[in-house]
Amino acid sequence: MNFQPIVPDDGELLLQLKKGDRIAFDEIFNRFADPIHTYIRSRLNGSEEADDVLQEVFIRLWNKRQSIVIHSSFRNYLYTIVQHCISDHQRASKRKRYTLTAEMPEHTEGRPLPDEQYQYKQAIYFWKRATSKLPGQMRRIYAMKNEDQLSVKEIAAELRLSEQTVKNQLHTAGQRIVKMLRQVQLFI
Repeated sequence: MNFQPIVPDDGELLLQLKKGDRIAFDEIFNRFADPIHTYIRSRLNGSEEADDVLQEVFIRLWNKRQSIVIHSSFRNYLYTIVQHCISDHQRASKRKRYTLTAEMPEHTEGRPLPDEQYQYKQAIYFWKRATSKLPGQMRRIYAMKNEDQLSVKEIAAELRLSEQTVKNQLHTAGQRIVKMLRQVQLFI
């Protein structure tokens, strides 16, 4: 008699995972980790941070195991988590690279020239002044987009507005800031 090992399908594994079965979780990891890791590396241009993102994917899967609702397939559900983790990683990386208080330009010896230092401080001052003159909600939306690096969709969800309203507010805010900064330039 030839016995074949019983390999549970994704549906069976999901049912066991929802019950907190670590063996089912390990099987899911073994089944999906390599292709997901390859996909993450391709999306992050071979970044070494792919391991961290992969780990986050499976942490989220474990943490959400009891509330998982599958509408198409478990594989699609898993890749949705992957997409969210990649987006979160990219957003966090962007925040690290672009901060509101950008580094001051430096002279070749490592110290800013007095004129550059003055221009930098003036630019920051006038930019902050221009943004502070925006109406309340517009200022908040602008800050969420440019300081917190949130997407239009995230801002809309948080403020319970339509995405188009958020886009309109950002466009108008940008126009107003440019107009205010141009007026300042005339007097400098």
